[in-house]
Amino acid sequence: MSWIEREQRRRQKLAGTQTGGDFTVPVDGAHALRALWQRIESANAALPQDLRLRRERARSLPESGPRILVWLHAPNGASLGYSGDSVRYVWPERNPKRSHNFWIRWNPIRGWLEVSQRISSGTPPVMKERRFDKARVDFIVRCLVQGERIKAAQLRKKRFWLF
Repeated sequence: MSWIEREQRRRQKLAGTQTGGDFTVPVDGAHALRALWQRIESANAALPQDLRLRRERARSLPESGPRILVWLHAPNGASLGYSGDSVRYVWPERNPKRSHNFWIRWNPIRGWLEVSQRISSGTPPVMKERRFDKARVDFIVRCLVQGERIKAAQLRKKRFWLF
């Protein structure tokens, strides 16, 4: 977040407390995920033609499971997909102990985007949820272009200076 956005946010908070009400528009999950996907696609479009991720629309939607509408494919096989209500990251190499894939979804209770990853192979699965840092969009695109694996923990919003 640039200093301009921080200053605008600070002034909006001051204006809201002085008038006695908060006039910000409530954000819902569909709008937040659509905005996130648009930022990812615009970051991809800003790349030179030879570095861009291959964009592919889904040819047919599956009967069950995630209904990914649009995929961004990296040269090494890693992919980022948008389903309308979530963003899916798929790493091509399989790991029998722990999944390298994750979802970015809207948490309606907390009111923010979060990264969820399956961390066990047992039944029922153990999931780990972390708050998503919106400033990491460029990092996601850079890792896909360079063929590096994205770890779900790298996308979390840090709460403290060291942690």
